[in-house]
Amino acid sequence: MVPARAVLAVRQAVRAVFSRCEPGQRVLVACSGGSDSLALALAVAAEAPRAALQAEAITVDHGILEGSTERADLLVEQLRPYLPAVAVSVEVTDLDGPEGSARTARYEAIASRARELGGPALALLGHTRDDQAETVLLGLGRGSGPRSIAGMKPQGFLPGTEDVPFARPLLGLDRQILRDACTEWGEPWWDDPSNSVDGPWRTATGDPLRRSAIRHRAIPALSEALGQDVREPLARTAELLQSDLDFIDEVAEATYKDVVDGVDLSVELLKTHNVAIRTRVVRLWLIRHGARSGALTGWHVMRVEELLHGETGKGIDVPGLRAVRTRHSIERAVE
Repeated sequence: MVPARAVLAVRQAVRAVFSRCEPGQRVLVACSGGSDSLALALAVAAEAPRAALQAEAITVDHGILEGSTERADLLVEQLRPYLPAVAVSVEVTDLDGPEGSARTARYEAIASRARELGGPALALLGHTRDDQAETVLLGLGRGSGPRSIAGMKPQGFLPGTEDVPFARPLLGLDRQILRDACTEWGEPWWDDPSNSVDGPWRTATGDPLRRSAIRHRAIPALSEALGQDVREPLARTAELLQSDLDFIDEVAEATYKDVVDGVDLSVELLKTHNVAIRTRVVRLWLIRHGARSGALTGWHVMRVEELLHGETGKGIDVPGLRAVRTRHSIERAVE
């Protein structure tokens, strides 16, 4: 039987990623039960045997919404006719807000399971073109610089790791295609109320979560104002930026190794480089010394970069640490 249109589109997207894998490789697909990740898991189940890959699904129970454990168990039962599946419970702090903290805990759980499977296993994430467009607007709103406008990478290493590879096979597909695919497969999905502007999670001021507000308010309003659906152009902008930024980031990484002396950032060495490289090196240094990446903005990075030209003893507070200018370097203040 020839797969229906939406199912075929999802399977082809997964097949493209699997074509770069070695036979026998383990893959771990993250599934929340939403239409995006459910369609991804079903496509992985269909394509993994054809590529001689061993696949497993993982669902992470954040323990925040009422009934989350029961939903995780039901999802495991739903997936098991297709591929092995496990549910993992995590504890979510509120260090980076509800979204950031849940994401950090989720990635840690996925990374842990990927390592257990050996290799580690390739983690597959179900982000779509809609998610990419939302990420671009979130980056613009935060003023975090061009890397945030470049959105999510199609592949790399899971955040917080340097050894767990990931891929996002669905970045070229719209969310509606994933819903259509689940319908064609005959499998129901779960709509997370947290993704609604009226959902149970709120910001500290009581407003809807930023991504939910962008999804349901900003993108429709912007599309209406411009007379076109802006999701595809926003996602295309991210894609065009990524190759340029990858090159600049490689230069910054090499520079970082030259200008960091132990744990301190050498002022004189870093000052000899272009500001585009300096700011990237500063950002790398901040994150690697305890700054919270989800809360770190371009404003923070620029203020720390200005310490290179400032007076000895001056300091700047950024989320997670305080950077201080000494005679020859920028250091993390000792609490």
